[in-house]
Amino acid sequence: MKTLRIPSLFAVTACLLFSGGALAGNLEKEVGYIDLEWITIPDDATEYQDIDLGPILGDIAKDAEDKGDDALVQALAMVRSIRVKAFSIEDGGDKEAEKAVAKVTAKLEQEDWKSLVKIKDGDETLLVKLKYDGEDLAGLMILTFEPGDSVAFVNVVGDLDLGVLLGLAGKIDSDSLEDILGDIEGIEIDDDDD
Repeated sequence: MKTLRIPSLFAVTACLLFSGGALAGNLEKEVGYIDLEWITIPDDATEYQDIDLGPILGDIAKDAEDKGDDALVQALAMVRSIRVKAFSIEDGGDKEAEKAVAKVTAKLEQEDWKSLVKIKDGDETLLVKLKYDGEDLAGLMILTFEPGDSVAFVNVVGDLDLGVLLGLAGKIDSDSLEDILGDIEGIEIDDDDD
């Protein structure tokens, strides 16, 4: 079975998954927003992640504050949206994934996103791009593509601070998504492999 791999740099973004602020009412107007809703996860993908934490960011923020987790509370104020679409690529799925990668990459270039990391190793691609609003960091986009294996798109929107994000990356390395979300009152994680 293929393993859906999202690079270690995803850990920086993953820490944000558990530290959001209020979701903006008109997210599409945010400078750092990239629309990922149009990307369709194939029916035959054996592994996928389709994460939109907007609806529960407030609960996560309250839980972090109640627990006195100052590092998370600091990050809470930064994030307005986190959107992840990642999936395994099964036989014949490369063409659709390539089209999605090309469309997102073109949008990033068109909107003058700055490269933080750009790695090409054979057919494999890793991009980490930043979007600024004046001098303020307003968006983070991570894109990974390994033909025949997996593709991942991650967009984080807000008033971001890379120093704070990097400082939080280690926290997620020791905690799983299920454990962190499971700690939030009222959130239940379904462990069934349906």
